[in-house]
Amino acid sequence: MGQLAAAGTVVLLQGDLGAGKTVVAQGVGRGLDAPTVVNSPTFVLVNEHLGGRLPMRHADLYRLDDGDLIAELGLDQLAEGGILLVEWPERAGSALPADHLHIQLTPLEDDVPEDALDASPRRLTLTAAGEQSALLLAQLSLQLQADSLQPGTVSA
Repeated sequence: MGQLAAAGTVVLLQGDLGAGKTVVAQGVGRGLDAPTVVNSPTFVLVNEHLGGRLPMRHADLYRLDDGDLIAELGLDQLAEGGILLVEWPERAGSALPADHLHIQLTPLEDDVPEDALDASPRRLTLTAAGEQSALLLAQLSLQLQADSLQPGTVSA
């Protein structure tokens, strides 16, 4: 995704605690060649990763429940010129940019012990809202099809 995304891309990462939202963000950072460590910005709200192909801003709305405060973050502006990833987007309501790629992360196994969460399989359901996100989703689909034809290939 980081290799294919264009400036202005907004990706919403939704799933329960431990679902893998930050792992997806780390993969996007690798695809962008971000030189900084990508981790959850829970306490600072937004982390900025500069120096890669595009700037990446990573917002975590988990601790926010005030719609006015979330609106003040200016999520639209954070996406300008780079990529914006938003964890816990369901807390943002109407403050979300209209054009976005929504990724729902769902565990495929019930009652996974906490020490085994990293290895448990997940389903990622991607839904595009808007023209730019629809194009990115189409590009990702083509890339996944191409990778599945080449054994041993992994896409960032």
